[in-house]
Amino acid sequence: MFLSKSRASLTAGITALVLGILATIPFGVTPASANTLSAAEVRSEMLGKTIKTRRFGFAITMRYASNGTVSAKSIAGTLNGTWRARGNRICTTFPSGPAKGTSCVSFEKLGPNRFRSSEGVRFRTVN
Repeated sequence: MFLSKSRASLTAGITALVLGILATIPFGVTPASANTLSAAEVRSEMLGKTIKTRRFGFAITMRYASNGTVSAKSIAGTLNGTWRARGNRICTTFPSGPAKGTSCVSFEKLGPNRFRSSEGVRFRTVN
Protein backbone atom coordinates (compact mmCIF):
# COMPACT_ATOMS: atom_id res chain seq x y z
CA MET A 1 0.00 0.00 0.00
CA PHE A 2 2.77 2.44 0.94
CA LEU A 3 4.64 1.73 -2.29
CA SER A 4 1.51 2.34 -4.34
CA LYS A 5 0.89 5.71 -2.68
CA SER A 6 4.55 6.68 -3.07
CA ARG A 7 4.52 5.79 -6.76
CA ALA A 8 1.30 7.75 -7.30
CA SER A 9 2.80 10.73 -5.49
CA LEU A 10 6.02 10.52 -7.52
CA THR A 11 4.07 10.20 -10.75
CA ALA A 12 1.89 13.19 -9.86
CA GLY A 13 5.06 15.20 -9.25
CA ILE A 14 6.53 14.12 -12.57
CA THR A 15 3.27 14.97 -14.33
CA ALA A 16 3.39 18.45 -12.78
CA LEU A 17 7.00 18.88 -13.89
CA VAL A 18 6.24 17.84 -17.46
CA LEU A 19 3.17 20.07 -17.60
CA GLY A 20 5.25 22.91 -16.27
CA ILE A 21 7.88 22.33 -18.92
CA LEU A 22 5.28 22.12 -21.68
CA ALA A 23 3.30 25.08 -20.44
CA THR A 24 5.69 27.78 -19.24
CA ILE A 25 7.68 28.98 -22.20
CA PRO A 26 6.71 32.15 -24.13
CA PHE A 27 6.59 32.19 -27.94
CA GLY A 28 9.45 33.79 -29.82
CA VAL A 29 12.26 33.17 -27.36
CA THR A 30 14.48 32.85 -30.41
CA PRO A 31 13.08 35.53 -32.74
CA ALA A 32 15.12 34.34 -35.72
CA SER A 33 13.70 30.82 -35.51
CA ALA A 34 11.65 30.11 -38.62
CA ASN A 35 10.25 26.98 -36.97
CA THR A 36 8.58 28.65 -33.97
CA LEU A 37 4.83 28.25 -34.37
CA SER A 38 2.34 31.09 -34.14
CA ALA A 39 -0.83 30.61 -32.07
CA ALA A 40 -2.77 29.91 -35.30
CA GLU A 41 -0.23 27.27 -36.32
CA VAL A 42 -0.42 25.64 -32.88
CA ARG A 43 -4.21 25.42 -33.27
CA SER A 44 -3.82 23.87 -36.72
CA GLU A 45 -1.09 21.40 -35.69
CA MET A 46 -2.27 20.39 -32.19
CA LEU A 47 -5.93 21.19 -31.58
CA GLY A 48 -7.95 18.01 -31.09
CA LYS A 49 -4.88 15.79 -31.40
CA THR A 50 -3.15 13.73 -28.75
CA ILE A 51 0.23 15.14 -27.72
CA LYS A 52 2.63 12.45 -26.48
CA THR A 53 5.95 12.67 -24.68
CA ARG A 54 8.01 10.66 -22.20
CA ARG A 55 9.67 12.20 -19.19
CA PHE A 56 11.71 10.27 -16.64
CA GLY A 57 10.41 7.01 -18.12
CA PHE A 58 6.73 7.95 -17.82
CA ALA A 59 4.33 8.40 -20.74
CA ILE A 60 2.46 11.72 -20.69
CA THR A 61 -0.41 12.64 -23.03
CA MET A 62 -2.19 15.97 -23.45
CA ARG A 63 -5.10 17.11 -25.58
CA TYR A 64 -6.18 20.69 -26.36
CA ALA A 65 -9.89 20.79 -27.35
CA SER A 66 -11.59 23.42 -29.52
CA ASN A 67 -13.92 24.32 -26.62
CA GLY A 68 -10.96 25.76 -24.67
CA THR A 69 -10.35 22.77 -22.39
CA VAL A 70 -7.12 20.84 -21.96
CA SER A 71 -6.46 17.47 -20.35
CA ALA A 72 -3.18 15.91 -19.29
CA LYS A 73 -2.86 12.23 -18.42
CA SER A 74 -0.22 10.00 -16.88
CA ILE A 75 -0.35 6.84 -14.81
CA ALA A 76 -1.05 9.11 -11.83
CA GLY A 77 -4.35 10.28 -13.30
CA THR A 78 -5.84 13.12 -15.30
CA LEU A 79 -5.59 16.88 -14.83
CA ASN A 80 -8.23 19.05 -16.52
CA GLY A 81 -7.97 22.75 -17.21
CA THR A 82 -8.50 25.44 -19.81
CA TRP A 83 -6.38 27.04 -22.51
CA ARG A 84 -6.45 30.20 -24.62
CA ALA A 85 -4.28 32.06 -27.08
CA ARG A 86 -2.59 35.21 -25.81
CA GLY A 87 -0.85 36.83 -28.73
CA ASN A 88 1.56 34.22 -30.02
CA ARG A 89 1.39 32.18 -26.82
CA ILE A 90 -0.91 29.38 -25.72
CA CYS A 91 -1.70 29.76 -22.03
CA THR A 92 -2.94 26.83 -19.98
CA THR A 93 -4.68 27.09 -16.60
CA PHE A 94 -5.16 24.20 -14.18
CA PRO A 95 -7.43 25.14 -11.23
CA SER A 96 -5.99 22.48 -8.91
CA GLY A 97 -3.46 19.70 -8.65
CA PRO A 98 0.31 19.73 -8.97
CA ALA A 99 0.23 21.99 -12.07
CA LYS A 100 -2.12 24.55 -10.46
CA GLY A 101 -2.01 28.01 -12.01
CA THR A 102 -1.55 29.57 -15.44
CA SER A 103 1.49 29.20 -17.66
CA CYS A 104 2.19 29.88 -21.33
CA VAL A 105 3.81 27.67 -23.93
CA SER A 106 5.71 27.96 -27.21
CA PHE A 107 6.44 25.27 -29.74
CA GLU A 108 9.01 24.73 -32.45
CA LYS A 109 8.22 22.37 -35.32
CA LEU A 110 10.93 19.78 -35.92
CA GLY A 111 9.20 17.82 -38.68
CA PRO A 112 5.87 16.19 -39.50
CA ASN A 113 3.98 15.78 -36.20
CA ARG A 114 7.18 16.39 -34.20
CA PHE A 115 7.72 19.40 -31.94
CA ARG A 116 9.92 20.80 -29.18
CA SER A 117 9.19 23.32 -26.46
CA SER A 118 11.69 26.13 -26.06
CA GLU A 119 12.94 24.30 -22.94
CA GLY A 120 13.88 21.34 -25.11
CA VAL A 121 11.03 18.91 -24.37
CA ARG A 122 10.37 16.86 -27.50
CA PHE A 123 6.91 15.49 -28.26
CA ARG A 124 4.70 14.35 -31.10
CA THR A 125 1.08 14.57 -32.12
CA VAL A 126 -1.04 11.62 -33.19
CA ASN A 127 -4.43 11.27 -34.92
